[in-house]
Amino acid sequence: MAALPLEGLRILDVGTRIGAPFAATLLADFGAEVIKVEQPGTGDFMRSIGPFEEGYSLWWAVEGRNKKSVTCDLRKPAGRELLGRLIECSDAMVENFKPGTLEKWGLGPEVIEKLNPALVLSRVSVYGQSGPYAMRPGLDRNGIAMGGLLHLTGYEDRPPVRPGIIISDYLTGLFNAFSVLVALYHRDAGAEGGSRGGQVIDLTLYGSVLRILEHTIAAYDRLGIVRGRHGNRLANSAPLDNWETADGQFVSLIAAGDGLFPRLAALIGRRDLLEDERFSSLQARVQNADEINGIVADWCREHTADEIEARAPAHEVPYARSMTVEDICADPHVEARGDLASVDDPVVGEVRMQGVYPRLSRTPGEIRSGAPRLGAHNEEIYCGLLGLSPARLEQLVAEGVV
Repeated sequence: MAALPLEGLRILDVGTRIGAPFAATLLADFGAEVIKVEQPGTGDFMRSIGPFEEGYSLWWAVEGRNKKSVTCDLRKPAGRELLGRLIECSDAMVENFKPGTLEKWGLGPEVIEKLNPALVLSRVSVYGQSGPYAMRPGLDRNGIAMGGLLHLTGYEDRPPVRPGIIISDYLTGLFNAFSVLVALYHRDAGAEGGSRGGQVIDLTLYGSVLRILEHTIAAYDRLGIVRGRHGNRLANSAPLDNWETADGQFVSLIAAGDGLFPRLAALIGRRDLLEDERFSSLQARVQNADEINGIVADWCREHTADEIEARAPAHEVPYARSMTVEDICADPHVEARGDLASVDDPVVGEVRMQGVYPRLSRTPGEIRSGAPRLGAHNEEIYCGLLGLSPARLEQLVAEGVV
């Protein structure tokens, strides 16, 4: 079996929920050894979030894969001592405690640097480790709101609508994995030859959302534009919408540009639209968006999603139907690409879930193990890695430390 690209890296995951742990999962998928540090008895909060199969969290089954689980009560001095020893032999640690928690435990960045000057410490919070909002409590939706995405989601005449997933948490996890690899590259393989020590990464849920807001800040700064909600449309594009079909599904036909619009006109059998001044250019169509969107909507209501899907490629019109999870799991393209994987979970057996992403040609990642049972690797890590005796481990268990 070929070596995975991140083999040899050891990552401590002491976070919970998504922002920190998802980053660790991504790194684990490509070969990093991820040690998940969990509270004895209860474990990661993700273990308690449904949906459940016979009391077992399927969400945890997805995000806990490829990790090793150890239990450690960081509220106790002996637990913090164990974490300190793990820090000494690791490359990075990801956490998303309330700012100041590590410092309260005597494991702030200055202490960690003394324990392991080469360690990369990644810290996730809603508002950051500094600033007037740093100590505010918050969760994913607070990040979406402050980052500016909530205000842009929905229809102009209705209240804002949250995206369908906890996107600020997952997006921060993605930035987190990227940041850890950047810092490790700087440490080990940078322009100056490496061995330059670790550093601290300060990630925020709102900052991750803010970074993907396209032109929003620049347009406000230079033009005074305050973006608002436009539903499924864009202020500078038409025709554009999610259209209902004859069989009650929804499809997207993306053909607003001057190069694509003639293809759409041919698809719907309305080449006469190309001679209509109202639709002769993108700008003209934007000014007459209701009319052109209405024409496309009427055509879609007369055809099923399958009929549209059969015709659109022949006219080279970008098309997609709004797919349910049932559609995704049955889709031949998803199957051909290997986008889903069946994972042998130690609790419930084979579970189908998202596969490793992104895809690398020479060094692809792989799912090597399902999400671990709580504390499944206590002996391997504490006795094998740290050198504790079995008797000492039993004592720590008896004391409720692990």
